[in-house]
Amino acid sequence: MKVADRTFGWVQEAYTLDNLKNVVSAFVPDSKINRILRTDKIPRLISEKDGRDEFIRELSGEVITIPYTHLKGKGTPVGYTRSNAPCSGIIQAVLPGQRKEYQSDWPADSFLRWAVSIGFLHYSRNDDVCSLSPLGRQYAEASAESEEEANALKTALLSYPPVCRVLSLLGEEGHLTKFEIGARLGFIGEAGFTSIPQYMILQGLAEAETREERTKLLQDTEGTSDKYVRTICSWLLQMGWINKVPKEVTVSIGGLTCTGTIPQSYQLTLKGRTILKHVTGVSKFARIPKRVMWDMLATKVADREYLRNRRTHIIKCLEGVYRSPLQVKEYLKGKGMEEEEETILDDLRSFENIGLHVKKTGNTYRIMDEITGLELPSESHGPVPVKSEVSLLKDYLRTHLLHVDHRYLILLDLGFDGTSDRDYEIQTAQLLTGELNFKGARLGDTRKPDVCVYYGEDGLIIDNKAYGKGYSLPIKQADEMYRYIEENKERNEKLNPNKWWEIFDNDVIHYHFAFISGAFTGGFKERLDNIRMRSGIYGAAVNSMNLLLMAEELKSGRLGYKECFKLFDCNDEIVLQRS
Repeated sequence: MKVADRTFGWVQEAYTLDNLKNVVSAFVPDSKINRILRTDKIPRLISEKDGRDEFIRELSGEVITIPYTHLKGKGTPVGYTRSNAPCSGIIQAVLPGQRKEYQSDWPADSFLRWAVSIGFLHYSRNDDVCSLSPLGRQYAEASAESEEEANALKTALLSYPPVCRVLSLLGEEGHLTKFEIGARLGFIGEAGFTSIPQYMILQGLAEAETREERTKLLQDTEGTSDKYVRTICSWLLQMGWINKVPKEVTVSIGGLTCTGTIPQSYQLTLKGRTILKHVTGVSKFARIPKRVMWDMLATKVADREYLRNRRTHIIKCLEGVYRSPLQVKEYLKGKGMEEEEETILDDLRSFENIGLHVKKTGNTYRIMDEITGLELPSESHGPVPVKSEVSLLKDYLRTHLLHVDHRYLILLDLGFDGTSDRDYEIQTAQLLTGELNFKGARLGDTRKPDVCVYYGEDGLIIDNKAYGKGYSLPIKQADEMYRYIEENKERNEKLNPNKWWEIFDNDVIHYHFAFISGAFTGGFKERLDNIRMRSGIYGAAVNSMNLLLMAEELKSGRLGYKECFKLFDCNDEIVLQRS
């Protein structure tokens, strides 16, 4: 039997505590919400073929244990949209919608993940069922706004590491935007934990012409980690632990300086500062055990089961014991995992980023938290997870990137993710302008190149392409690059009214073009030659790994910027020597 594919530990789009309480209270036999579900909502909202009678029986038991699929619902059937899909899950019926009495399976799943992640519901991985935990019963049976309710919520929320991470960052730095927190939440250099660079938000705000455009930008532009921050902060606001206070910020990057106000910014309240003492465990405030589920230790990457297992072993190895990276390496070897010390160190930094307390003494590390809820799935459910090719490339790069921040390893994930073009462009631009000394920015809109950068007299027009199985550079994209090169030569507003070429300084007189992808395949070199013959401009293809190796050469000083641009004279793929 295959383990159900659940994503506990990271929560988006589940905000209100009142709805959370109703979700948990549904598991209390004969509670008010339980009765309403059995006698009214489920009979009216759910058809017999979608499980109506079975759901009523499950909610009528003395001890309520319900399959996850019955709680979440079936999703959107063929012929329906999410807005008009029928109700097919118990938790869908619990949650009121804006225009109907129930919500879709996505919010239902989000609230379930929230309740399980903070320990109000118990989840059995072997059976894929949920039941009420003792803490969940305490919460559900407590009167609204009572001390009992507040204590149950405090225990649950402070057992959730990302809440502790957000509170700790605010405690250390006082006033932070959603994007400043998001950049430091989650696993380093890994898909599933993206954050929009703050300068891009400020740049967008400066260019927005109406209040509606600014509002839409602030509401719609965010990475996955930024969404987690927004969700967590909605809980903390309801608890009275933080206030939402706009923050004016100034950022300089890539030759651009932007100033603006980010309304989604937060500060601790006096109550929040007291609560923070439970996170740090100072004085009389006991530190609350952290609930870490296996699922939260990797999300979007191809080999997430392998990474979850590795990180589980590292946590168990360091829970309550100081060990060096070499000792952890030997421990993992005993579990059948060959890992470099640099990989282990990245995981330790990531544990801090998700909200665990990792203490370093000399060359040894220890996880100071008491960990609950962390269990490896039984290997009898399927083949032992293996490390992906992307993870192997990351291992190689970790030993070579001594100057470049390892968060840019995310470029390897994004380069093979066909749904992540925007994030790939953003991270490429951030590497070149934030980590290195190029000027320029991501452009990335209609009729603009994805990224343009320059240094001194040399400019580079970049097209990012995220493809799952390698990029062959179709002739359509080659024609598009040729058009950009010609527009840059002509600089005629009639050719392109957006005048994207103004990103380049007047001193730039030499240009190259580049295609950046996870890997290249097929006849890409023929298309590079075609662009060269038509435009008179040389260019190259460079994959994510070689882009990072190039960045390391530049940042270390072993490669000069003039020499870097000469690499793009090859009209072929740039491959840096592995050593």
